[in-house]
Amino acid sequence: MKKVASVELLRFISAIMVLIWHYQQFYLPINLFSDNEILVSSRDQQPFYDYLSFFFNYGNKGVDFFFIISGYVFAYVYLVENKITSLKFFFINRFARLYPLHFLTLIIVLILQLYSYNNFNNYVIHLFNDIYHFILNIFFISAWGFEKGLSFNGPIWSVSIEIIIYILFFFLILKTNNNRYLKSLLLIFIFIILQKILENNIFEYLNMNIINCGILFFEGVFIHFLVKKIKNNNLIILGMVLFIVSLIGNFKIYLFLPSILVMFLYFEIFLGKKLRQLFSFLGNLTYGTYLWHLPVQISLIIFMEIFKLNYSLIDTKLFFILYISAVILLSVISYYLFENRMRKIIRKRFNSK
Repeated sequence: MKKVASVELLRFISAIMVLIWHYQQFYLPINLFSDNEILVSSRDQQPFYDYLSFFFNYGNKGVDFFFIISGYVFAYVYLVENKITSLKFFFINRFARLYPLHFLTLIIVLILQLYSYNNFNNYVIHLFNDIYHFILNIFFISAWGFEKGLSFNGPIWSVSIEIIIYILFFFLILKTNNNRYLKSLLLIFIFIILQKILENNIFEYLNMNIINCGILFFEGVFIHFLVKKIKNNNLIILGMVLFIVSLIGNFKIYLFLPSILVMFLYFEIFLGKKLRQLFSFLGNLTYGTYLWHLPVQISLIIFMEIFKLNYSLIDTKLFFILYISAVILLSVISYYLFENRMRKIIRKRFNSK
């Protein structure tokens, strides 16, 4: 299936947003080993803040971009010519894409956390690294409401809740071929209503994350249908209108994120072959950068503890560049030597007739 290069670029930018947002995990109060504290009022001490302040302050919204991009990509890939995919094919494709790297990074983080606890009497960044939470991670349910908090390779929480939305997509959208765009719109409204009802619920963490994911995912699905009906010249107008409306009065993230996605889609036809190849390459690294950045952070913190390095290092540009470079390099190696190979092996083995 041909990739949408502009969306792949947006996906990569979203991953970088999360990487930079999580740079604060090198500081107190998240990193208990550090004697260097960071507060909202002191984020400007982070390296390259003058250039990357948006990412340091709003990088967590990269996860929201993941959700809406996933919805669009799922619709683009699976809703083709009213083809109904079997549950087995759908499950194997998702498993092959997501689980191998999840399992690998889970084991690596387990080893790193055991080393940290045995040598320094404390875990690094995420503290719930017991057998119970390991089992939750093994079964990809580490953010379904059974957890006490983030554990092991914490960023996997967003993928964990996406699995719930994948199931809804399969049975309510993919398994039928009538009025899919209307059903995706209806699901958006249902999730918004649930959000209003449950926003003061005691199970807020579980409900609000899953509901937020549901809203954005099915917005992405709806955008897939919408852009097929709109001439390309009108896409930029639609994107700009949504963008302006999202900023009028209270900030409206459920209009802002679609506006960015639509504007990126508009520029797709202007991309040459080389840019498409570059953006597709960057998109391939996204899952890797997302799952490797915490193991890299833990490794760097353990290294600093072993050699008793001063935590003023984390305020330096060199340390920041080392962190980002290590994550991207690992992602490249991981994609070509592990992720891509494992995906092909699993799909060939289990999708064969």
